[in-house]
Amino acid sequence: KLTTQINIDGDEYLWDDFAFASREGLVPAVNRITDAAEIDRKGLQQPFASIDFDFRLNGDTAAAPTTEVERKRASA
Repeated sequence: KLTTQINIDGDEYLWDDFAFASREGLVPAVNRITDAAEIDRKGLQQPFASIDFDFRLNGDTAAAPTTEVERKRASA
């Protein structure tokens, strides 16, 4: 299982995260794209925002202890 959280700069609740404690390293730069050629290349009609991510996952290791936490989740 993978649980991830992405914090977006400018979000009014960015620093109110009680569960996972937001920190600078979890807030990626938001690139505002206004170049007409780039907008057209993406097939869009107006400026857009882009965020670059670099996710790296490690393979499962049989000898590694489990770090999965089982807890009740709120039902929707």
